[in-house]
Amino acid sequence: MAHFKEKRDALILEADVSATAATLTTSLTLADSPRLNFLGPVMSDQQWMVSAEGQVVCEGASFVLGLAVIFTCYYNFNLQYQEKAACTLEFIQRSCVGINPERGTKARHGKVTSKKSGEMVQKKAATLNPRVHSLEKA
Repeated sequence: MAHFKEKRDALILEADVSATAATLTTSLTLADSPRLNFLGPVMSDQQWMVSAEGQVVCEGASFVLGLAVIFTCYYNFNLQYQEKAACTLEFIQRSCVGINPERGTKARHGKVTSKKSGEMVQKKAATLNPRVHSLEKA
């Protein structure tokens, strides 16, 4: 996420070690898109919960399993990747998981705010996110 200059909290949230599903939904503002909520320090092998649409949908104890659940949510519910973490998710999808469609992406299409001018512009249709492609080539 740091390579793509995406904020970690767009995909991964940290919660108190003693949090339960009920306390997590009341203490944190859970987003609509799937998020991995760690109970304790991030990236250590401890408890996690996946939230989607403001509710906890699954719990587990392995980071790899948590990541698998995140991708399962996106694919089973046919969701587009959230804009704030789209490059990271697409990179993991293509480079780590090996799901490489010849065309198309799960990143958002349509009008977006230009980073240079700040105006709404039509997003170019690309077969692969250019930032992900450049990292894969490196």
